[in-house]
Amino acid sequence: MADFLFSIRRDGSAQLDGYEGEDTTIEIPSSYNGHTVTVIADNAFSWQSSIRSVTIPDTVTTLGEAAFSWCDSLADVVIPESVRTIGEWCFIGCSALRSVVIPPSVRKINYSTFQSCSSLRSVSFPDGLRMIGPEAFSECRSLESVTLPKSLTSLGDSAFASCEALTSVNLPLKLSELGANAFSGCTSLVSFDVHPDHPVFRSEDGVLFNKAEHRLIFYPFHRRDPIYQVPDDTLVISEEAFANRVHLNEVFLPDSVTKIEQKAFYGCRNLRYIHLPDSLDRICNNAFHGCSSLEQIALPDGLTAVEYSVFYACSALVSVRLPETLRIIYSCAFSGCGSLKAVDLPDGLIDIGESAFEGCRSLECVVLPDSVELLGAHAFGSCVVLDSVTIGPRLKVIEPQTFARCENLNHVEIPEGLQEIGAEAFEKCENLLSLQLPESVQKIAEDAFTDCRHLMMFVFPDSYAKQYALDQNIFYSEL
Repeated sequence: MADFLFSIRRDGSAQLDGYEGEDTTIEIPSSYNGHTVTVIADNAFSWQSSIRSVTIPDTVTTLGEAAFSWCDSLADVVIPESVRTIGEWCFIGCSALRSVVIPPSVRKINYSTFQSCSSLRSVSFPDGLRMIGPEAFSECRSLESVTLPKSLTSLGDSAFASCEALTSVNLPLKLSELGANAFSGCTSLVSFDVHPDHPVFRSEDGVLFNKAEHRLIFYPFHRRDPIYQVPDDTLVISEEAFANRVHLNEVFLPDSVTKIEQKAFYGCRNLRYIHLPDSLDRICNNAFHGCSSLEQIALPDGLTAVEYSVFYACSALVSVRLPETLRIIYSCAFSGCGSLKAVDLPDGLIDIGESAFEGCRSLECVVLPDSVELLGAHAFGSCVVLDSVTIGPRLKVIEPQTFARCENLNHVEIPEGLQEIGAEAFEKCENLLSLQLPESVQKIAEDAFTDCRHLMMFVFPDSYAKQYALDQNIFYSEL
């Protein structure tokens, strides 16, 4: 008893606040100085690596947040039927825990309750359980199968993510809410047991759909078909629906699809072609990130934005068609597309984000349309064969490192209207031989042209640019 720390609650019951002993087998007392123990406090046994077995008395009704978190030797724990509440992170990181039985009074399994219980092989859920929270069983890599109770109505985001041994899951008839990435990274998952009359979900050859929302949720990793035709009437491709499916070569989306969610095709390294229908009006962040075999893409008319990192590291991408409706290219959208030789930026484009084309090592020429008002830092950094750049009149600032390390850059056309050139904007542009700066330029960073060894500036008399050239010992000629 001396190794346990207790406090008395307002209702007169006792709360176990901590343990200071060294025993590997723990039997929690049911009372303290005549007070019934009803609560195991938040973090009561957290990080107690020596504990292997815990017996919880049947007086306890609440297990607090992170109560047994990161007890990485805990292999055996019996949760008594008296327990009604199991707090968030309660058993997170209990990597030796092999099985667990959830008591019948528990209605909700909270956020990350059993996350990273990597030895957990079986879970028994009670009738009456209604919710399984986000990441509740994520990274339970030994969990092979689960039988969800008929009472379950909600399964949270990433609830079983990275359960790599999980082979099958049933979706009860009452289940109406399935969170994003609920089965992300479940590389062994081959089937969903879904009743034909389920009001929300359906399964076709292992592919899971939300039929109420016309949404494709999960494409199984085990499928070896190189070509997949998404069924007609599908509106949305869900987050990570096809992520890291390395056997896919071609995907055809029907004319009904309006949205591809983030990371939908992330890491599909053998995907060479995808048909994007005219109905598509949004492609979300990282949708095709790392599709290193994708050779060409034609973005549909009506699309107004290429979002963050959509085509990041698509290293085989040679051809891109951008629609006339495009207004913004977000940060890193085409960064690392090392085979991209040319891109036709449409009139009407306003904003090109940071690092949008950084590392496009084959890009030879860039003409910014007159509509461009914003050009982010590093936007064309490390485009090592980029030969020429034409800047439009609405651009006021060349941000830091916008063209840094463009070793072959030798022609830059800057019109009247530009006001500022930022730090290292043209750093290591070793072949930049001449540059005409307009009178509108009023600020240039000291290191804007670092290592531009052969640069000759053409400047107007009494201009800021002329004084800058004098101050930085850069060769210049007056216009």
